[in-house]
Amino acid sequence: MVQYLRDVLDAMPDVEHYTDDMGNVYATKGVLNEGECYPMFIAHTDTVHALVDEIVVREETLAKPNTFGLKFDDQTFLSLKGYTPDGEPTGIGGDDKCGVFIALELLRTLSKVKVGLFVSEETGCHGSSKCDPNFLNDVGYAIQFDAPGNALITELCSGVRLYEKDGEFINKLKPIFEQSMGTVSDEQSHPFTDVSQIKRKGDFSCINFSCGYYNMHTVQEFVVIDDVKRALEFAENAVSSLGYVKYPYEYQQPTWKSYGDLFDIDDFDDDFSEDKIDMERLIVTTSDEGMTIESKFSGDLIELDDEEMLDIYEAIKSHLMSKYTH
Repeated sequence: MVQYLRDVLDAMPDVEHYTDDMGNVYATKGVLNEGECYPMFIAHTDTVHALVDEIVVREETLAKPNTFGLKFDDQTFLSLKGYTPDGEPTGIGGDDKCGVFIALELLRTLSKVKVGLFVSEETGCHGSSKCDPNFLNDVGYAIQFDAPGNALITELCSGVRLYEKDGEFINKLKPIFEQSMGTVSDEQSHPFTDVSQIKRKGDFSCINFSCGYYNMHTVQEFVVIDDVKRALEFAENAVSSLGYVKYPYEYQQPTWKSYGDLFDIDDFDDDFSEDKIDMERLIVTTSDEGMTIESKFSGDLIELDDEEMLDIYEAIKSHLMSKYTH
């Protein structure tokens, strides 16, 4: 993948690029005027899927699944889905080849831009954690495309706040994103992606957006073509609005409360005897028969009866006892 990107960039006029020892690819197009800064776009080059000899890509009309708490109707969309030559579904790599595609297109269409394509995001952002800090010196803001669906905005990532809440940066971007994507956006706290590492290294605002892939990390992954086109259109409009200036935002050391409200009891009602607790990532429902836990990421349900809940409790207790007695 890295070699493919280097070949593509070699063929692009006016684009300078280099690759570091990690395999991260850095590209720059255009020369800044005095006082200007580059917009920077980010994606990652790895996927979670098993390697197969060949991916057969099919166009299909598919309905969008529940995605990070967002629910869609039964409308279907022209999509790309991957299969093996034997017809078995295999991940198409939209996470994050959609972001890579958008970044490459922006190198074609924008006159001044920087792009960072990082390795090993899926195993813990190892590539971006080793990002060349010199590449960031003249960056004014960084935008990553590595969120599923068509409406997600990453406000906090790995507990790191990426931009000033209600600041000029997000207040300019949010209406452009909603208009381009044709939907109401949803700002969330997400587990991790590369901008959480870039924010640690740069003194500028960062953000991450949806770019049209669904069912990520499963063999049923697919890409909605129109969502990718809309995300690309949004990126171009974003640069037109933000310009070539810096949107400062200093890195803030995260605290445990920065990691979203998964375990933040301040966001719950005073009455903990309610049958349903709606958390940021999970919906937990209790009844006389037991408990159901629904993932807002995928819509998957886990049903537990009393005996299974007791087994889980004993396993957790045993783990904690072992952890704190050694």
